[in-house]
Amino acid sequence: MTDNSKDRVANGAADAAEAGANYARAAREAASERLEEAQEHIDRAFAEGRHEFERAAARSGQVVRDNPLLAIAGAVGVGVLVGLALRSNR
Repeated sequence: MTDNSKDRVANGAADAAEAGANYARAAREAASERLEEAQEHIDRAFAEGRHEFERAAARSGQVVRDNPLLAIAGAVGVGVLVGLALRSNR
């Protein structure tokens, strides 16, 4: 190979390596942006879920305070059903 051919091959390889590095950098940046967007979405969903859970807990607490006998009867009923289910598995 002549020196000119070697230089062209070396330059082509360097250009290809630079293009590959640029592509990898762009892909890394895009992935990072997507990851940040996903994390923001998860954070919002978690905050909304927490808020809804707190509202449901407050509502259920109020229902128990307003209807204590009904709450006790429901708890006893659930206990009986769980006890029967565990007993039938033996």
